[in-house]
Amino acid sequence: MPKVKIPRKSTSVDMTAMCDVSFLLLTFFILTSKFKPTEPVAIDLPNSRSSIQVNDAIKISVDKNGKAYINYPSATFRLKTLEKMGEYYKDKYPQLTQLTDKQKNNFAQVETFGFDSKSNIPELLSKKPDEISKMSTGIPMDSLDNQLGDWIQAGRYADVDINHPTANGAIRIAIKGDKQTDVKAVQQVIKTLTDNDIHTFNLITTLAGGSTSATADQK
Repeated sequence: MPKVKIPRKSTSVDMTAMCDVSFLLLTFFILTSKFKPTEPVAIDLPNSRSSIQVNDAIKISVDKNGKAYINYPSATFRLKTLEKMGEYYKDKYPQLTQLTDKQKNNFAQVETFGFDSKSNIPELLSKKPDEISKMSTGIPMDSLDNQLGDWIQAGRYADVDINHPTANGAIRIAIKGDKQTDVKAVQQVIKTLTDNDIHTFNLITTLAGGSTSATADQK
């Protein structure tokens, strides 16, 4: 009896569905990616051999002209800090208690800012977040009007509400100074911290050898 030969057929796999899924995933990641926002000042960091990572911290930047700027860990943190500024310093900064929801949300989107809180804040915060950042001119921190100390304290109050309801002052404080800045400006920031009973903080640098990793020296 003759053998029955089964015809051989080449295997064909339709890749259309897989290609569609791949491009959908790629499109999703492109649309949801968040680019690093432009900071109001460029800070050229000095080198260090320390390797303590500073991530979730209140960061104070000092540019080469001695102007101070502040950065909080998240948008939620910034909103809570703005709330605390209005709660604890409403007599000093009454405008901060009269902001609209849109103005507050604009403030929350500005990662690093520095402005005089006694100026026309409602008009400033009515602008787009990137415009607010570019218009930052530094937070006053002289002995007669040390607004930087108020923003630091408000941030610590916000941290208690958000992260540490039973532990005051748990958030790390870090100073990021340009290597060409006048040392007196950094000394003024340190004095601001000590005047607010903050005696432990970090100095942000880059690792010696050219790495751009954030490091800190414990003080």
